[in-house]
Amino acid sequence: MSNSVWFNGNIVTLASNGDRADAMVVEDGRIAYVGSRTDALANAGDEAERFDLAGRTVVPGFNDNHVHAIILGDQENHPQLDGLDADEIVEVLKSHYGEPRKGEIIVGNHWDYPACPEPTKEILDAAFPDNPVVLSQFGGHGAWLNSLALKGMGIEKGKPDPPGGGVVLRSEDGEPTGIVREMSSNKFLSRRFARMFFNRAMREPRVKRAGEIFNSYGITSVQDNTWFYPVTFTLTKMRKRGELTVRFSCWSFGRMPWTVPLMGLARYDGEWVRQGPRKYFLDGTFTTRTAWLWDEYLDEKGNFGQGMSGEEIYPILKKLASKGIQGAFHSIGDRATTSFLDAMERLRREAPECAHLRFRLEHAQLIRPEDIPRLRELGVIISAQPSALTTPEKDIALLGEERARRAYPHRSLLDAGVPLSFGSDIPGEATCNPIESMHMVVNRDSPERISIEEALACFTKGSAYAEFQEGEKGSLEPGMLADFAVLSQDLTSVPNEHIIDTRVELTVVGGRIVYDSRTAAREPDRVAGTDVLDSAATV
Repeated sequence: MSNSVWFNGNIVTLASNGDRADAMVVEDGRIAYVGSRTDALANAGDEAERFDLAGRTVVPGFNDNHVHAIILGDQENHPQLDGLDADEIVEVLKSHYGEPRKGEIIVGNHWDYPACPEPTKEILDAAFPDNPVVLSQFGGHGAWLNSLALKGMGIEKGKPDPPGGGVVLRSEDGEPTGIVREMSSNKFLSRRFARMFFNRAMREPRVKRAGEIFNSYGITSVQDNTWFYPVTFTLTKMRKRGELTVRFSCWSFGRMPWTVPLMGLARYDGEWVRQGPRKYFLDGTFTTRTAWLWDEYLDEKGNFGQGMSGEEIYPILKKLASKGIQGAFHSIGDRATTSFLDAMERLRREAPECAHLRFRLEHAQLIRPEDIPRLRELGVIISAQPSALTTPEKDIALLGEERARRAYPHRSLLDAGVPLSFGSDIPGEATCNPIESMHMVVNRDSPERISIEEALACFTKGSAYAEFQEGEKGSLEPGMLADFAVLSQDLTSVPNEHIIDTRVELTVVGGRIVYDSRTAAREPDRVAGTDVLDSAATV
């Protein structure tokens, strides 16, 4: 591996002493020296490649604490329905699919309220009478279906809901409206996901495309909802070929127990492909009205969402603690978080040594003020996604002004000393651009806004801590991995309203440039292998 020296820069090291530097030396993928230009050039040696930063700012590579990489890599193959009303959605689907063959499944992503306030199966039936239509709601916890898709899932008037949980919205006479929430037994989406995750020819291009997206935003590490073991094989093969451009922490999925031991078959290497926590869901989402709340949804009286009680959570925590495994728990509503903390308190009384496992709450978008000190006392990490702040008007419509204003309590968490990390939940949220997310948390109209320095630390050091990698990532110091982003301006010194104007010019992983804005493709090709299922190329 070649060595390099980077000089004439404004290097934001995020070291504990707060020092900045103007040069650093990279050797064998790690930082060997950080300091002055003169000393860096002297230490680098004659063979080192030289990069003049010309005054540009360098920050540690961003570490996204929660992604769905394969699904992100697949998104460009299907219509994106964000912000469209029903008529516009039908128009986009018809334009994309043309004259679909009878029985072909029509798929789209990210429709949502309030842009599409009254989605019904009849709207989709009129447009596609001979095709099942399955449109995933923003966030991925709900879907809008036509009659053929409903029937294919066994959802009809006069019949009970399919087993496996979930909510089927029905009119007063029992007729399904076309909306389902938290429905795990969706055979159409299951077949689509199986093709993405278990077919080798489809998997690799999606990983590559996701990596390109991450790198373009200065992201050098991701903590991925991997769930299915074949993905780890692809990551390992790409690493061996030198094609992996982002470091992966690979999560297993506790809701599908059969997948968990299979994730142990991977060849984790410690730096590029690592074994991450086990993922569980405690509730749903705001947008589907399934996040579990203490107070009802503003627009659905009597609906508090749904979630797991402390009694149900405790055995999961106990099992993880007995095996020494970190858990990552999806918890969006305040009541779900309270239930989790009740279970954690019980566990800590019985097994105080479990504190070192750094159990995580993913999202934690609404938290009761009295529960924030409990998070600190119990050593729970909050893995937040500022990209959820994109549509504050939707939160107000669902929660009301008071709850929406205190949602995403980043300021309160930091003031209480709760470990806080940042990421995106892409494609469950609208963007994985850390600069855009930092712009939102710094400039939000709320007492919960934080400073740019704090936001930068959450996207780097905070996320490294969440994956037990604070000794490897998150700051630019000797011995750390040489993962960093070169920015167009110093986002810590410009007026807050101009943070959003910052652009990533270079992304470097292990000392290697993996993204250069000057040569990046402006219009990426769609990912290959969308409609081909090669049974001979599985796993």
